[in-house]
Amino acid sequence: MGMTMTGTLTASEPARFRLPQVDVVLLISVGLVAMLSVIYVSSASQNLPGGSANYGTKQAAYVGLGLVFFAALQRIHYMTILRFAPQLYLFVIALLVGVFFTRPIKGAHCWYDLYFFKFEPSEIAKPIMIVTLAYYLMYRDSYKTLKGLVVPFVLAMIPLFLILKQPYLGGAMSFFPVILTMLFVAGARLWHLALVCISGAVGFVTMFFTVMHTYQQNRVLAWLDPQQHQQGAAWQQLLSQTAIGSGGWWGKGLGQATTINLPERHTDFIFAVVSEEGGFVTAGLMLLLIFIAAISGLGIAARTREPAGRLIAVGCVTIFCSQVMINTSVTMGLMPTTGLTLPFVSYGGSSMVGSFILLGLLVNIGSKREVVLAKDDFS
Repeated sequence: MGMTMTGTLTASEPARFRLPQVDVVLLISVGLVAMLSVIYVSSASQNLPGGSANYGTKQAAYVGLGLVFFAALQRIHYMTILRFAPQLYLFVIALLVGVFFTRPIKGAHCWYDLYFFKFEPSEIAKPIMIVTLAYYLMYRDSYKTLKGLVVPFVLAMIPLFLILKQPYLGGAMSFFPVILTMLFVAGARLWHLALVCISGAVGFVTMFFTVMHTYQQNRVLAWLDPQQHQQGAAWQQLLSQTAIGSGGWWGKGLGQATTINLPERHTDFIFAVVSEEGGFVTAGLMLLLIFIAAISGLGIAARTREPAGRLIAVGCVTIFCSQVMINTSVTMGLMPTTGLTLPFVSYGGSSMVGSFILLGLLVNIGSKREVVLAKDDFS
């Protein structure tokens, strides 16, 4: 019949004694990456106000705060979270609008200043957007027509536009892969998605001339011709490439980086620090751990027969992978500078907490076995 029934318990497995099915490989991989984060954030922040001990301690605290959110999510069934998707969506839209009424930081309206750390609502918007799309897509088939793609794209475009206006180009860019992948997994037709990609490319060119700020335009131009802008917009990216190349196989050692003047070296450009101080071996190990975590996440999606759970799992893995690809590509000069953090690695409370929320959703889905009758796929 092409139907699968999952989540049943045998008489020898009473519900109250059943242990959650947690993907240990996923947790170990992320845990090791978080440990590397604390080590290299401490090293990268030596020349910053407060010193390495201050930033390293804060980063460890952010990891601890992320674990609190992770643990809290395990106490709530993901289907319960899903039922409140419309309210959560409106809440995050309100946060994204409200940030424009706050004092700008570094010329941008991206953060709420909570004194003990700066809260970035765009990081919370990512998991809520994934849950909202899963809520809309899970039992519909209208998205299999070109007209049916309008609603899910409008749902994604509203927060995307608000994030772009902050301005935060990197955060906005990370939304596109998520919606395309979730629609593909849900069963949207490839040629419809291809048309959307073409429209997106045209839209980006239009945005370049109409929406982007001058400094964002300069970043794109500097990426296209870095030598022409090596004393200006391309300086940061060229310095990052120098750091990555100079690390060699084994690196120069902790605290031995020569490019101490690289801006945002503990946040957006932390990969350059890992590569210079830890070398190709350490940087490769970190990416391998992230890759293993992503494969484990896809394994959770493959084992999940409940439609919404599978879509959420795919969305979480996609956001991880897209951010890693964009961040590392920027540091290596393969993409223009966007200001996007590296999940579980870059310094910052919002980024770390947002990453652990996504991980919490993944583990929640993997440990819950819904009793459902569903087709083997979404097509």
